[in-house]
Amino acid sequence: MRSIQQEIDKKTYGPNIPEPAQWKDFYREDDHIQEVVKRYISDEWRNQAERELTFFGKTVAQSIDSRAAFTDGEGKPKLRRFDRLGQDISKVETNLGYQQTIKETYESGIVGYLYHGIDDVPRQVPYMFSFLQGYLLSQSEPGVYCPVTLTLSAAHLVSRFGSDELKERYLTGLTALSADHLYEGATWLTERQGGSDVGANETVAEPVAEREGVYKLTGEKFFASNAGAMVATVLARVDLEKRGTRGLALFLVPWTKPDGERNTISIRRLKEKLGVNAVPSAEVLLDGAEGYLIGDVDKGFKYMAEALNISRICNAIAAVGIMKRAVKEAQHYTDNRKAFGQAIQQYPMVKQTLARMAMETEVNIDALFEVIDWFDQTLNGQGDGEKAILSRMMISLLKYRTGEVVKGVTHDAIELHGGNGFIEEYVTPRLLRDAQVLSVWEGTANVLGLDLLRMMKKEQAHEVFVGFMRRELHTLTHPNATETVVLLKRKTDEIEQFAQGILQADEPQQTYYVKQLADRMVDTFQLLVSLQVAQQEGATGQQRKFVVADLFREVHFPAITEVPNLNKMPIEVEFFESILRKK
Repeated sequence: MRSIQQEIDKKTYGPNIPEPAQWKDFYREDDHIQEVVKRYISDEWRNQAERELTFFGKTVAQSIDSRAAFTDGEGKPKLRRFDRLGQDISKVETNLGYQQTIKETYESGIVGYLYHGIDDVPRQVPYMFSFLQGYLLSQSEPGVYCPVTLTLSAAHLVSRFGSDELKERYLTGLTALSADHLYEGATWLTERQGGSDVGANETVAEPVAEREGVYKLTGEKFFASNAGAMVATVLARVDLEKRGTRGLALFLVPWTKPDGERNTISIRRLKEKLGVNAVPSAEVLLDGAEGYLIGDVDKGFKYMAEALNISRICNAIAAVGIMKRAVKEAQHYTDNRKAFGQAIQQYPMVKQTLARMAMETEVNIDALFEVIDWFDQTLNGQGDGEKAILSRMMISLLKYRTGEVVKGVTHDAIELHGGNGFIEEYVTPRLLRDAQVLSVWEGTANVLGLDLLRMMKKEQAHEVFVGFMRRELHTLTHPNATETVVLLKRKTDEIEQFAQGILQADEPQQTYYVKQLADRMVDTFQLLVSLQVAQQEGATGQQRKFVVADLFREVHFPAITEVPNLNKMPIEVEFFESILRKK
């Protein structure tokens, strides 16, 4: 017997308006990410990896997803500034569902497995595994992936550069596999007057007499993500004579000091944001707050720049996770929505949009996880100096590219839903809102362009890239790749000439044109990786992968023609079933 709610739902959606999709397992329902796991996770522990990813994929698709909409709306974090006696407690309060999501996420090992391993895995778990989990999580809760990212970064900094005392006191909590013992991390960099210009930061750190490595921090952090976290990594100025980033040191600042006394930290207000509402972002005031020096006092910015690589990967991971969810939702809706007598997915214009969304998502995932593999190699001392330069450069460029593409993919998902895509009963509005910040966090497009320019000047990164492209193109011998290899060789030559011209130009011209260079470098790299993946695939998937690569080439390297060939169906229509359904 149908319930009253079921009858209402029937009238709400009806025979031609599909109900919102119900997903069961974001890992097992994703053939592509399973291919990525087979490509990069070694045989010796792949079974354990797939077991853990399957469990987490179910958790995210079901329980975490069911709570995400409430946290995004009525259940946003709230600030309780004062207690009943009028004392400033600056307590960030979150809803019970959010707290359960935090518990399920950290107990999945998204941070802890990097340091403690999976019980029956005879080796250290690489960052690759954590990023795979982040990809699954971001399909439901990219706002929760932000605190995870900051905890990853804090743990990395303490582990790599912290004193033995800091490691003993805080690393266990930052990497805990039990939510009951967890210390969540935060990163507080941005100040009102500086923004991306961290060298303009004015927060001051003064040493405490007779307490080595202990400082008092005074200042304001204007956009502090994960406010209220147990510990935060904070940049502060120790030498007022040194301006810019040279005078900054890095500190670990706990919310509660080791003696149990609350640190002198207060929160002025929580920010009202467009999206990623799960993460509390705030204006934080440090009033002589106790902080503990991390590493060398003169290398604070250098340490934070290393952690920024992790944050930028996480940013890109969040982007491709959102993109994947948008494609899934659009595919489900258009397959079940009927108009003018048939499912709208059968119309060529809809096929074009869906196929391009799927292609962009797939190509960005493949390129990103290839670079993540380089990152792991470099971190473990397995990569050479050239691989380290390529890794840093491509992390920045892929963060830039994914942050831009995700905005278009989520927009297209709404458009394919029509008016229903604008309604909060569907997930598409939240995907669009959450996507917007990913082109801003961890460096805007302009900042990332300047990073590329610095790497070109200091490390000749453009020459490293050109050399890499030429070597890798020689390895592409499959007949289906021949035409595209010729194109990529020509484009690589153009990149070399363009980069040399930029370096010889005046500074205004350099900063204006470097973003165009970045676009060309990302395009050629992503097409290269797509061909490499296609060449590596077995016979069943190889042809389809070459189709995806051909579609990417057509979109990103369009042939200049006045009139299209009207006797030939476009790639995305002719091979639609192959691209979307792998048939």
